[in-house]
Amino acid sequence: MKRVLFVLYLSIILTATSSAWGHMLWINVNNYQPDVGESVHIEISWGHKFPKDEIVKPERLARVYAVDPKGQSAPLNEISAGHCELTVKQPGAYLVFAEIKPGVYTKTTDGYKRQNKKGLDNALHCVSYDMRAKAVINVGGQDQGLSRETGDLLEIVPLANPAGLKEGDTLPVKVLFRGAPLFRDFLHATYAGFSNEGETFAFSTMINQEGKANIRLLKGGSWLVKIPHKRPYPDQEECDENFFCSTLTFGVK
Repeated sequence: MKRVLFVLYLSIILTATSSAWGHMLWINVNNYQPDVGESVHIEISWGHKFPKDEIVKPERLARVYAVDPKGQSAPLNEISAGHCELTVKQPGAYLVFAEIKPGVYTKTTDGYKRQNKKGLDNALHCVSYDMRAKAVINVGGQDQGLSRETGDLLEIVPLANPAGLKEGDTLPVKVLFRGAPLFRDFLHATYAGFSNEGETFAFSTMINQEGKANIRLLKGGSWLVKIPHKRPYPDQEECDENFFCSTLTFGVK
């Protein structure tokens, strides 16, 4: 009987946490390799299925911003909720960032509550989450600004120019958590058109001791790289775990 109850409890916990792990934030760009002077359309997406699922709700967004190849702020023109436009004015890598407002939810016997475990007598599992996204827009095939480390909480940094890569090549990346290399976590990647199923990736690999990994580009087009990372919450009476997720999108020939 105890074994049955344990298995049931474990199943509930896995269901609760997989809901958090499944969601991700990402940035779609209609042209990852524009010419100088062109404008690109940017879409902030949310959900399970790349490249199209939901447009993130404005009230969930903390901020969306862009930097030019010199690291200076690049203006974004808002078109509608979750959609904006960027005009690229110089060669190099423009980086676009998006973040949702950090939050917390608790799985209870009565469903999900957007609060921590304190005050709940039927809490099963609590997750505090932080989700971010970055896109690389390369102009003129130049590398300036491409591998800039921004100091973001959890970030994926490309170490080679996607604009110079094609189907069958490998993209090296570095993963940083609070500015230090993250290692022994799994990195997942997929391309537009690989699958219509949620949480289905074309490629996965483990990050090495230096925080680096190599992504095999199985097909040309738009790509997404995802790094989910979890750590125990400091106060277990309040919540069970911190969940972090960051994505990188880019295009290859």
